[in-house]
Amino acid sequence: MTNIIETERLILRPLTLADADTAYYGWTGDPEVAKYVSWLPHHSIDNTIEWLKEIEWKQDGAGNIIPNNNYIWGFVLKETNELFGSGGLIWEENWQLFQVGYNIKKTHWNRGYTTEAMRNILKFAAEKLAIKKVAGGHAKENFASAKVLEKLGFIYDRDDITSHVDGIRFFDSREYFLDLEMCEAVC
Repeated sequence: MTNIIETERLILRPLTLADADTAYYGWTGDPEVAKYVSWLPHHSIDNTIEWLKEIEWKQDGAGNIIPNNNYIWGFVLKETNELFGSGGLIWEENWQLFQVGYNIKKTHWNRGYTTEAMRNILKFAAEKLAIKKVAGGHAKENFASAKVLEKLGFIYDRDDITSHVDGIRFFDSREYFLDLEMCEAVC
């Protein structure tokens, strides 16, 4: 089973260590990109390298995907072959579900790329990984992320408070869920 997804404008592929510079200078090290997410901006390329090692895809000798606690793709523009962001599914222990997550360079905001990528990732999750339900969330002030989740068909569940990974900072958030068995309607 291949883990490369092609959309109308994008190629979604696993990230590699060779992507560290692009990711760090494009989005993982950008405080503005990290403003509304639970992870902290990377302070050095070493942080990005460690992250890339954590999200590495695991496959057996036959190329079959080995179940993991995350499935992250790099977002590449077909037209220019530019890597400009990442997103996918991250296991959320509290919910016992995968949660969607995504981040892209500021220069690529508001072009529909995230929705296009995530729609196809959700389809992959349903068809290839047999995931039946996923969670999503966003900081209340992150209206762009709210639009992405709504376009994907996520249903609002509740307001919450989300902790940054440092356990010190918190932000008000909105939580959503999506039944992937209904994926034909939205994916």
